[in-house]
Amino acid sequence: VEGEAVFVSQLKLISQGMVNYLDISDSVQKCEEYLTKLLIQLEELEGRFSDFDEFLNQLNDKREEIYNAFESKKVYLLDQKNKRISRLQTSADRVLKGVENRLKSIETPEGINGYLASDLMVDKLRNIVDELLELGDTVKADDILARLKVLGEEAGRQLRDKTELISDEGSITFGRHSFFVNQQSLDLSIVPRGGEM
Repeated sequence: VEGEAVFVSQLKLISQGMVNYLDISDSVQKCEEYLTKLLIQLEELEGRFSDFDEFLNQLNDKREEIYNAFESKKVYLLDQKNKRISRLQTSADRVLKGVENRLKSIETPEGINGYLASDLMVDKLRNIVDELLELGDTVKADDILARLKVLGEEAGRQLRDKTELISDEGSITFGRHSFFVNQQSLDLSIVPRGGEM
């Protein structure tokens, strides 16, 4: 009778511990850690009451309950993490589009470098990268940084091409040759040819 009372109280303590650990588990690693602790406690309890066959079924049921509860919590946490990563990725895509549009309007290399070094939108991108790294998604974080770098390089290349190819008079220069560009709008003309209009 005394052994049964001790067993029931220990089992209740493990159940309370499971509820508490599930509440404070905010990452998959913590779920694994707390699951291991509870399973060790169950093993110790099973070792103490191994002579009582009627307790073994209860312990197996409790083990299954604990395992299922922590697996459900891990699935939930992974789902939340993936949703957060997806939202961050979408936000980064929008910010990159804005940065690309802004870079097209900058007229000097110093302006491009200054924009990439100090703009709030670029800073927001770097914050998104930090959050992705905290969530453990280094691939998406690296991809965003690489895309930002490519945007800066592409803007610099386009600006360089624009300043090297187009002169102040509006002509396009290829080496020593200059070609004037007519920017008049095209109009339709009818001329006589072979006795017909």
